[in-house]
Amino acid sequence: MKRSRRRLLRNNKTALIFCAVLLIIGAILSVVFIQPWPKAGKASKNNKTEVYEYEQYYVPINHFSDKIDTISFAELKNKLANESNEDVYVSADERENVRKLFNLDNFQPKVQFLGDQEIVNLVGEKSNRLAIVPFQTAGSRVKTLKVDNKLLWDKTATDYPLKLKLKTSDKSKASNAFIQNKITLLTNVGDVILGRHVAYKMRTYNDYTHPWLKMADLLKKGDITFADLETPLSDRVSPPDEGMSFIAPQKSIAGLKMAGVDIVALANNHSTNYGVNVFNDTLELLKKEGISYVGGGINSEEAYRSLFIERNGLKWGFVDFNSIIGAINATDDSAGVAKFAIKPWAEIDDQTDIARIKIMIKETKKQADIVVAEFHWGVEYQADPIQSQVNVAHAAMESGADLIVGTHPHVVQGAESYQGKPILYSLGNFIFDQEWSMETKQGVVAEAYFYSKKLVDIRLIPYQIEDYNQPGLTTEDQSNQILNRIFTASISKEFQN
Repeated sequence: MKRSRRRLLRNNKTALIFCAVLLIIGAILSVVFIQPWPKAGKASKNNKTEVYEYEQYYVPINHFSDKIDTISFAELKNKLANESNEDVYVSADERENVRKLFNLDNFQPKVQFLGDQEIVNLVGEKSNRLAIVPFQTAGSRVKTLKVDNKLLWDKTATDYPLKLKLKTSDKSKASNAFIQNKITLLTNVGDVILGRHVAYKMRTYNDYTHPWLKMADLLKKGDITFADLETPLSDRVSPPDEGMSFIAPQKSIAGLKMAGVDIVALANNHSTNYGVNVFNDTLELLKKEGISYVGGGINSEEAYRSLFIERNGLKWGFVDFNSIIGAINATDDSAGVAKFAIKPWAEIDDQTDIARIKIMIKETKKQADIVVAEFHWGVEYQADPIQSQVNVAHAAMESGADLIVGTHPHVVQGAESYQGKPILYSLGNFIFDQEWSMETKQGVVAEAYFYSKKLVDIRLIPYQIEDYNQPGLTTEDQSNQILNRIFTASISKEFQN
């Protein structure tokens, strides 16, 4: 009887344990299977997905030699929707967004959907090709077109039409959306020679801003405006009306200030025409009037010193060198300009000088986000750059330069894209009195648009000098004439006809 009771108690205990186990299992299963799931389209509290809204901007691009600089929204839509003789490319990743942007049912059969870099390569190597790509794809190997006469990079433009509101869960993608304040415009002009007949004209008109009047508004648009000042400014000597030595009165600085010139290059063969004292007058005047200078100084330490300035949260570095004979070169204890010796003004290209340029650019790049190098070089009145110029330009690019601008030949020269960055071998005369040929009267202003640290667009704006002193914007035919001269003499496919 006692044994049976003990067996019963044992069985009851086992049963209780078994029941307890079942209850625990049941509780677990209820959590897993009975707990309601989040409804479709809503994130659970612990698995919430953030959605970010942003605007994606697009730009049409074409080859530099294409005559078209602006296109309407309607024309773009027509090229995408209807059969066209022109090759049209659209970013493959943005195909559906571009369709929505233009409210298209279908693309025309010749539209090709390719990767962004492939598109840039195709457009950069041949004319008569049009593409629509995200703004991030734009670069200095291709030309950005205006849309409805509005350039995306122009900070004064409003209501730019190629933009589309999008949503993404990728925060980094949304944070890379277009921000207008990241744009910086560097405006570059060629030889400014305010002496001789230019000085006579300023005196006759009693207006020392007169040479700049027609181009001032264009130059003032620049966040940084950079000019080659090839005239000393001093009142020690009255400007002669003839000869090859140039000087202008100090009140001529009014024109530079009115046009918004921020920096002048002094490494050239005329800024020291009237000796060290006159050159020092120029340096003092520039300092007093708040215009920075590079390529010259009170001694070699200053002349070979890089110029650094801050714009839009970025640090910009400028270097400047002269290869033309006749200048006073700076020494340890005497004023002058920064020199380098290459052909045709030297028997050989001085490799010591070139090594110095490379070191200086490398050091400048360590301290600056963007490096601009200007060189006074080349053969006068010749559109084709010579090999010595090309060699120096390539060495400068390999050392870290982001843009190279050339002066001295008094005519425009060809251009080149090297390592994806532009070399403008000569911009031509900007203010000068050489009216004996059309080529010496014509030149280009080079607008370089940077988006943050990236050079996204180069725009060559032609002009023609009249009345022995005053450049002004050209007609369409004149502009094509000037640009064709550059494209014919260019040495890379991006700038060739």
